[in-house]
Amino acid sequence: MKKTIRSAVVLLSVLAMLPATSFALNPVIQTMYTADPAPMVHKGTLYLFSSHDEDVGAKNSFNMKNWVLATTTDMVNWTQHGVVASLRDFPWASKENSGWEGFDNGAWAPQVIERDGKWYMYAPVHGRGIGVLVADNPLGPYIDPIKKPLIAGHAGGLHDSIDPTVYIDDKGQAYLAWGNPNLWSVKLNKDMISYDTSVGEQGIIRHPMTVKALGERNPPDSRGTTLPKPALRGTSYEEGPWLYKRKNLHYLFFAGGPIPEHLAYSTGPTPEGPWTYGGVVMAPQSAFTNHPGVVDFKGKTYLFYHTAALPGGDGFKRSVAVDELTFNQDGSVQPVQPTKEGPAPAATLDPYRRVEAETIAWSSGVKIEPSSAGGQNVRDIHDGDHIRVRNVDFGAAGARAFTASLSSTAKAGTASGAAIEIRLDKLDGQLIGTLPVSGTGGEWARQSVPVSGAAGVHDIVFVFRGAAGDALFKFDYWRFLQRDPMASRVPPAAPLKPAHNPIIWADVPDIAIIRVGKTYYMSSTTMHMSPGLPIMKSADLVNWSMASYAYGTLEDSEAFRLENGKDAYGAGSWASSIRYHDGVFHASTFTPTAGGRTHVFTTRDPERGPWKETSFEPLMNDHSLFFDDDGRVYMVWGCNKIMLTELERDLTGVKPGGVNKPIIEQVNALFGADQGGLCGEGSQLSKVDGRYYLFNIASPKTRWARSVIVHRADAIDGPYEGRIVLDDRGIAQGGLVDTPEGKWYAYLFKDNGAVGRIPYLVPVTWQDGWPVLGQDGEVPMLLDIPAGGQGASGASGIVASDEFDRPSGAPALPLAWQWNHNPEPRDWSLTRRPGYMSFVTSRIDASLPEARNTLTQRMFGPDSFATTSIDVSRMKDGDWAGLSAFQKQYGFVGVTVRGGARSLVMASADAGQPEEIASIPLAGNTVHLKVDAQFQSAPDDARFGLDEGGAKIYGIPGAPELARFSYSLDGKSWLPIGRPSRLAYTFPHFMGYRYALFFYSTRTPGGRVDFDYYRTGRSGGSP
Repeated sequence: MKKTIRSAVVLLSVLAMLPATSFALNPVIQTMYTADPAPMVHKGTLYLFSSHDEDVGAKNSFNMKNWVLATTTDMVNWTQHGVVASLRDFPWASKENSGWEGFDNGAWAPQVIERDGKWYMYAPVHGRGIGVLVADNPLGPYIDPIKKPLIAGHAGGLHDSIDPTVYIDDKGQAYLAWGNPNLWSVKLNKDMISYDTSVGEQGIIRHPMTVKALGERNPPDSRGTTLPKPALRGTSYEEGPWLYKRKNLHYLFFAGGPIPEHLAYSTGPTPEGPWTYGGVVMAPQSAFTNHPGVVDFKGKTYLFYHTAALPGGDGFKRSVAVDELTFNQDGSVQPVQPTKEGPAPAATLDPYRRVEAETIAWSSGVKIEPSSAGGQNVRDIHDGDHIRVRNVDFGAAGARAFTASLSSTAKAGTASGAAIEIRLDKLDGQLIGTLPVSGTGGEWARQSVPVSGAAGVHDIVFVFRGAAGDALFKFDYWRFLQRDPMASRVPPAAPLKPAHNPIIWADVPDIAIIRVGKTYYMSSTTMHMSPGLPIMKSADLVNWSMASYAYGTLEDSEAFRLENGKDAYGAGSWASSIRYHDGVFHASTFTPTAGGRTHVFTTRDPERGPWKETSFEPLMNDHSLFFDDDGRVYMVWGCNKIMLTELERDLTGVKPGGVNKPIIEQVNALFGADQGGLCGEGSQLSKVDGRYYLFNIASPKTRWARSVIVHRADAIDGPYEGRIVLDDRGIAQGGLVDTPEGKWYAYLFKDNGAVGRIPYLVPVTWQDGWPVLGQDGEVPMLLDIPAGGQGASGASGIVASDEFDRPSGAPALPLAWQWNHNPEPRDWSLTRRPGYMSFVTSRIDASLPEARNTLTQRMFGPDSFATTSIDVSRMKDGDWAGLSAFQKQYGFVGVTVRGGARSLVMASADAGQPEEIASIPLAGNTVHLKVDAQFQSAPDDARFGLDEGGAKIYGIPGAPELARFSYSLDGKSWLPIGRPSRLAYTFPHFMGYRYALFFYSTRTPGGRVDFDYYRTGRSGGSP
């Protein structure tokens, strides 16, 4: 990049618009001006960092505020990630501190390198030095760890501290070189944010500026450069150094002078030289500056550079391009003649997986912007604009449909007048489908259209049509649906009504399933509830019923007793694993906040028990217990880095000297540049036909998209290879199960708003030794299994009405009930008043979440209700009792006593703090209470994420989820009270809503209430 502008030598090369049918693929980014390319390769992805010339700014001047990133896996289609860092990330670069242009200009040529899982960006700030930013992944966020320039003012020249290049040699020594008009370098320390000051001049080495090292300047310099006093440039070296190694030879590529710049190179035995000039690599181009970036990728070497070839381009509005770089046998570099076509494709693109709209080989007219759904989206789409995607492999069967996520400001459901023409190979190529764009009211929505004629490998051209003038719509991502080769075959008619997804519309998260003979067993998690670690059973994978719990109480502590202001909300037991081995059932879990241990429960009878417990350290989070064929026992566990740990065969602890190693270093590496979201977790390991299959869940950083990732290996300790096997509506986390008939399914779950995390069953087929989940990458809503008694919610086997009548020998509580935290046995009874659940209080509590002996059952969707009747005649002043929709943001209808008078009340904490919404005097001793819950299915584009503030909705939310409250004095005529309470899945409860019977005292303990019944169901019938 040139820093001193001399109008006599500036080349302003404004090109006319390229013909639309020429499809030139250089420059590689057309949605913005880019310069100073800094390519790097990491785990199969090429990352192209660059500076960014603004579209609008002072004439004949650089206008540069930030640094941008694009990535590719095939060298022709570039996914644009937009701005990843800016001058504002360097506080010391402010105008107040520097006296220069502050954050408004000066973001010049950067370079980025990865080391030990960290990403280091070295960036010059106009006239103020070279800074360093650090991030945990290439998309950022980048932070300044040293709060000052790493390199600044060492030579006194205005531009000597610019254009850094960073390189790590085979021994792990890192080097940073830079400079204009001189070449400087330091040896970076291992922390990459400081350097060795024991060499050179306080660590800085000035490279000899000789003709032998850097070539002769032609014509010679006649003006001179500050160093710090005027001196003539004696070599062709200008700026923009780039360090590279091939075989045993080190290369220094650089921008050579005089202006207009050419690209040249020198070679040497080390990254510090001594250098020997090699010659010119590229003659001057349409911009008066140039900047090299050289990288090896998929067996070839590529030279990145910049030109002024985009429409409107000039020496201050440049664009990055790339061509293949070749070497002679002696290591010398063959000159590169820039091309419009760019390199040949290095791979094909899979159209049957989600492809971001900003993945572009060539475009006309469009821009990108940060998307409200995460990541980037395409904007500024007008009639006649287009996007080309190259080398798309539709396969022999071809595509049957196209779907895209679009946002139009037209009223939802109406015709917007815009359309996407989908063509093959060229602008006027074969039309395989036209997608009319419907209005979405400015929200994101998926829209689809059938296609025909797409098979084999083609380029795709999306041509946008609509009225002239304003922008038509926005474009987030797309995907084709594959044609079934067997589609012409008529499937046999289903003998019975088919089962549907979700399998259970209620909170049954972190599921693990096994089959023993013809019976399936499923474990789940219920966090802070007691009893815990529920075990369910089924004969068909659809209709599930409660079998038992692995424990009654996990531990007896102040937190689990809700004492002294402590609680265990969201704690207790988390994701479980269930196995059957040598006649014994094993259910294991871990407790992140209850002692930090791993727990294993065993029994020979999962319905009658007893379950026996053993626990040990360390905590193995989200583990999968695994018995291998050779008798050895393991746990596979971890987050992003997945560990394999061998256990003692009796499961009493970790085996001394056994296997304990990482088998996958980074699950999230499969997202390429888009790392930093939900870390790879939820391990579940299966062995199929002698091969090991490890399921995990993870999410990219820029969008909440819980995805299923599978790694496979021929040995349990690897090496493993992985791929993303499902990215559909956040349905993820689980594993594999087979049927006695040889069918395969994946069991997964979905974050579904306030009702909680709900299970899905996904058909699995096998292709080339990989499990293929769903149909065309989507989870089907109907299954090839008879529904039986599933009903709308599938919850009839895990919820239950209760009249509180107990025949002799019956359990005290049906398995559908769980206590919020550990109960106090002395304070509840079914015998104090037969046919009633009686509660008394023995302490004072301030609010419902602090109260003990709150008795709960799952709420369920799509809609449900619960009713109860309470005798309140023995309540005391300050007592509260009732029926709640229970979570952190709870609501309830109940009775309280104040000044000796009873009142019927409705309260809600949906605004964060409990608030009494309505109060009615209650004269009688008995009242019937009712809660109606409305849960809505999340639309296809919704993604529910969790942060410390609760649930966050990405994309299009469903209808409001509400609880409504009513009461009756006769159990027949119901009257509403208060207002609907909004339901929201939040931390710290980390659990779907529960119907809850409660009683607590705020003034004087010793009161009593008697609940006559609990009845639950759907508004339209049974669960």
